[in-house]
Amino acid sequence: MTARKRFYKTVTVNDEAGGLVVRLDGRVVKSPAGAVAVLPSLALADAVAGEWDAQGDGIDAASMPLFSLAVTVLDRVTPQRTAIIDELVAYGGNDLLCYQDADDPELGTRQAQGWTPWIDWARTSLGAELAVAAGVMPVSQSADSLAALGRAVAMHDDWELGMLYRATTLGGSLVLGLAMLRDEMDSGALFEAAFLDELWQAGKWGSDREAEDRRAGIRAELDHAHRFLGLLRGGGR
Repeated sequence: MTARKRFYKTVTVNDEAGGLVVRLDGRVVKSPAGAVAVLPSLALADAVAGEWDAQGDGIDAASMPLFSLAVTVLDRVTPQRTAIIDELVAYGGNDLLCYQDADDPELGTRQAQGWTPWIDWARTSLGAELAVAAGVMPVSQSADSLAALGRAVAMHDDWELGMLYRATTLGGSLVLGLAMLRDEMDSGALFEAAFLDELWQAGKWGSDREAEDRRAGIRAELDHAHRFLGLLRGGGR
């Protein structure tokens, strides 16, 4: 697909009545749905502006991950906040960490070492006592635990919620997503925990290029979400 031709020369960040906006030759940047891209921190606005300014003769959307995350929040998270929270709680009800291998003792031990501390963290920090299953049979979490997860998710604003959604859907674990959101782990640690099984299997039996490329892509997306969080918290107007 041919990149869209660059149509602007100057990129500026303006502190306006509605918040911080990026302008291209004076024209405000909007999301695909038409919302003005009002950004919540100067650090994030400067970084998004930097992505626009770094474009060459053509605009490559794939080279603007921060802008992509920002417009996802504006166009998808804010208009559907309740549905996003419900979906995240559903992930928590079927969290990756709650399914540990019963057939391979070596893998089971590795999972227990890597995941049990986060199951404990969910109990002590989130108030969610999660049941853990040995094997693949579904395990039901209590209504109290699901309610605790819902409260933990709902306390975050739309911007943080968007990054939580990205981390959770990429890694398959709401608990790990919340741990990253609350600075208990970084994106690298989340990736290692979420893909513990795959990485263990790859280390033992080897891995093909397609699987490695897929994991590398996911790792990069997690890194972008973690960077977004840092910029979000890195400075106001």
